[in-house]
Amino acid sequence: MDSSTAAGGLGMVVLGAVRRARAGGDVDAVLAVARETREKLKMWFAIDTLEFLKRSGRIGAASAWIGSTLKIKPILTVESEISPIERVRTSARAFERMVDYARQRHVDGADGWVVQHIQSDEQGRALADRCREIYECEPLFYSEIGPVLAVHTGPGLLGVGAVPARQYG
Repeated sequence: MDSSTAAGGLGMVVLGAVRRARAGGDVDAVLAVARETREKLKMWFAIDTLEFLKRSGRIGAASAWIGSTLKIKPILTVESEISPIERVRTSARAFERMVDYARQRHVDGADGWVVQHIQSDEQGRALADRCREIYECEPLFYSEIGPVLAVHTGPGLLGVGAVPARQYG
């Protein structure tokens, strides 16, 4: 199965599949839960700078220069590919949009959640604290994304994702 996701998103898909396998599911049942979890998964992440997207060829030099000049902090999602959600102008606004997104996902019934970051543990922990207030439970996990993905986004990435907890029950 191609999960069309990575890092925290892939982790949530795997956790759903593992739970079904431990409950005695056969290969088809485990795969069905993995696909359903992926379908229900929503991940948002904000990046601190456009420089690394430029270096990896994801955006052009002019876009990166304009974005850096205006201090643009893009908020992206991972569906079948990375897609823009919106652009905000400060790190504080990007952080608050991540909190707003977590609140929205909770209202929509997604209550199994994760927070991830790249070399931004303080901000990641602050986001996790705010999410604990929203969800009134602990995250499925909290993690730092490694260098293979970080090379494309750079340090300062802050992300939150959620699925309905029934994916784990």
